[in-house]
Amino acid sequence: MAALAAAWDVVDIGIVLLDDELKVSAVNQSLMAMANPSPALLGSRPAFRDLVDQAVADDLYDMPPESLPVFLKALDKELRLGSGKRRRIKLKDGRRLVFRCAVLPGGGRILTYVDITPELRQEAAEVMERTFAEGRFNSETMETQASYLATLAEDVAESAQRSEISRQLLEREIDERRQIETKLRILATIDGLTGALNRSETMATARRAFQDAVQFDRDLTLVMVDVDFFKSVNDHYGHAGGNHALRHLAGTLRDGIRESDFIGRLGGEEFLIGLLDMPPVAAVAFVDRLRRRIADRKLPFGQHMIELTVSMGAASLRSTDTSVEPVIIRADAALYRAKTGGRNRVELAAQTEAA
Repeated sequence: MAALAAAWDVVDIGIVLLDDELKVSAVNQSLMAMANPSPALLGSRPAFRDLVDQAVADDLYDMPPESLPVFLKALDKELRLGSGKRRRIKLKDGRRLVFRCAVLPGGGRILTYVDITPELRQEAAEVMERTFAEGRFNSETMETQASYLATLAEDVAESAQRSEISRQLLEREIDERRQIETKLRILATIDGLTGALNRSETMATARRAFQDAVQFDRDLTLVMVDVDFFKSVNDHYGHAGGNHALRHLAGTLRDGIRESDFIGRLGGEEFLIGLLDMPPVAAVAFVDRLRRRIADRKLPFGQHMIELTVSMGAASLRSTDTSVEPVIIRADAALYRAKTGGRNRVELAAQTEAA
């Protein structure tokens, strides 16, 4: 995941992630360089249209004033549909971008801006080169035909060499674009705030783990995790402090589990941990050590130290379970008992407990 986080700001494609309310949840450095949106605006969780309006106010787009309403209307329509249709955008500084909008699992959007200015300049240069070659051909006389034919042979050889170079460059670009698309697909499965799996990918991973456990008769324990008194954290330290606490929690949980396990954010301050090949009692002891580690570490935030505890509810796979949902329901019920039983504790659902 560290490599994925690094790729987010390395790719030369501008990226904007929108949540299911079409609010901006994250932008990468390439987008910042392309549009230079106001940090104050980004910090206010703006709608995507707010970023577009700032770009209009900054006179970023190269189009007549009468064309602007049509462009904005088309952009709003594409944002709603998320069809992935390519749309070219001209900027005042001479750059040309290709804009695409795609729907993410859960209703969000991923917007990409690819700078195609270098390709367009290359095409223009090739047109000029061909025009010059044609003019030279027309100016040749019969007396110099032999010399011209020799020159033409050299041109053919050079053209073949250029064609081979172009083919190699095209193959390299296709490979690079495939790699970028793969990275973008991975980004679409990650929660932008915490780096854990997002809700849809968490549920998909839990279902795959369930099928694997049933097929190969393996242990599977799911653990619901909820931050105690999270509202008071937001009230005392603001949303920035709350977000800082959630990132810290996700990092602590991720560092504490094994490579074969998984962690995802279901929403708000609620997470799900999947422990494979670990009996229920051992799983409870394992996550209880994580709980104590979280409670023992005070989290620095500015001039303050945030004290954070979590409650956990664990449930293991039964032979009668036909899907992963009953396991999650039992884990959620165990989490409720942990909350009502004093918080900062782990509860295990009994194997005979109703789902």
